[in-house]
Amino acid sequence: MNPILLGVADTIESEFDSEVYKNLSPLEKYHSILFRSVDKLFGFLGTDRSKIAPFLTDFVSIEAQSLGREGYGFTVKDSNDLGFGGLACHTVDLGGASVGGAIGQAHTIVKANPYAVVLVAAADVPKSVFKQISDLKRLTATVCHKDWEMPYGATLIGLYSLLCERMMFDTGVTSDDLEEITKHFRSLAESNPRAFQFQKPLTEKQLKKPLSGVYSTPMIAIVTDHGFATLITSEFMKQKLIENKIIKKDAEHIYLAGSGHSAHAEYFIQKKDLKSPAALACERAVASSGFKRSDIDYAWIYDCFTGMVIHEAGLYFGVPPKETATALRKGKISNGTKEIPINLGGGILNYQAAMALSGATGLIDIASQYGLAVDPIPKTLETPPSVSLLGGNGGIDSINSVVLFSKEKPKSETREPLALKPLEVNVPNPKVGEKATILSVSTIYFNPGGEKKPPYLIACSTKENGEMVLTNLYGKDGVEIVSKEGLSLGNSKVEFQEIEGKIQAVLLG
Repeated sequence: MNPILLGVADTIESEFDSEVYKNLSPLEKYHSILFRSVDKLFGFLGTDRSKIAPFLTDFVSIEAQSLGREGYGFTVKDSNDLGFGGLACHTVDLGGASVGGAIGQAHTIVKANPYAVVLVAAADVPKSVFKQISDLKRLTATVCHKDWEMPYGATLIGLYSLLCERMMFDTGVTSDDLEEITKHFRSLAESNPRAFQFQKPLTEKQLKKPLSGVYSTPMIAIVTDHGFATLITSEFMKQKLIENKIIKKDAEHIYLAGSGHSAHAEYFIQKKDLKSPAALACERAVASSGFKRSDIDYAWIYDCFTGMVIHEAGLYFGVPPKETATALRKGKISNGTKEIPINLGGGILNYQAAMALSGATGLIDIASQYGLAVDPIPKTLETPPSVSLLGGNGGIDSINSVVLFSKEKPKSETREPLALKPLEVNVPNPKVGEKATILSVSTIYFNPGGEKKPPYLIACSTKENGEMVLTNLYGKDGVEIVSKEGLSLGNSKVEFQEIEGKIQAVLLG
């Protein structure tokens, strides 16, 4: 049985009266966005909550991280508040990979039960909640290890910049590549009234002012209040809903062809050799779909940082990062055999992004290509793609989800995924006097509320046994180094010493 998707609705802040919205509590905003998304979806399908309620079997939702609504009980409460008591409820918490994970959960449910009718819906309001320095500190405490990363001033942006610095060193991707790619995707969003970056052209000053390492503000995902809803079921149940006059008789659908996700370690420093789960997630999705990578002719790649588009797209399709970066300058990537367009809505760098829900931007983008988005993005392909890919990334490249959609029913059977090398976990255990080689470094220029005041440098070094350690960097004279100038990744040596009660790396030579 092939699961199908019947439509996607999303809700953004500007849909509400600004005076009314700003006076709502965060929880009231959350409920307004969630309920509106569900009602817009059902209106699009020619139904409403009361009519479809007897036919719904499952509710899949995502934790609203900004509100601390963590746990299964909140999903059950939302289901009941929507008027859907008694459903099987499922809670997804995969960080930025959650939307793909939620769609994947629905895919699994319908594959197992062709009578299932699954509502996938969620909302979050981080733009309304994260307004104070204390909120930013809370975010850092969530994504950074309290012993191995936070004492050195690690931040979300700083750790992602470490990944990008190493990728650039290994592959020849340049800062100019990042800037041109960022400019291209901003241009796609400037004409979309629903995009956060609507009519906000980029300036060179913005691009050239780094927050950490190579990353400036336009290269980092925005933060907005956002919600979405979609309905996933089987062709059999769609027909039953039509025959019972629950949804409109001309309702369209696309096939939910395959899904997969892979989780590595929770924290950056635990990702041995800085490996990514992206290739594993894509292989599982492709294997479960009956399609080949070369069949994919449109993709939405998760763009929390510009460098991650290059990184993930290359791993999904087995294409070298520099080749990927060159194609991305004009908004395309290679699927291994041909170049395909991606992220026509401008991605989460520009459209909407509510933390764990940010993949909803990709779902709207892809649904728009098939005429299934209630509020489609302005730019779509002339012909709907035969097969499209939705990617998602959570943590510090810690979790990855991939979903494949298709216009036609998959013709081939699923296959066993290729046996890819398992991901290993790193456990730092540096000792005074041990030596290591610098793997990656990045200077942090922005850390509001942090105990360590910028600018400062964070360094990831590798011991002879492969163990990675995160520290700051000092010269032999005891003065902290704040610039990467003169350092050579893979060559510069350090020795671990105790400085002010912490293990630190001291540059040798």
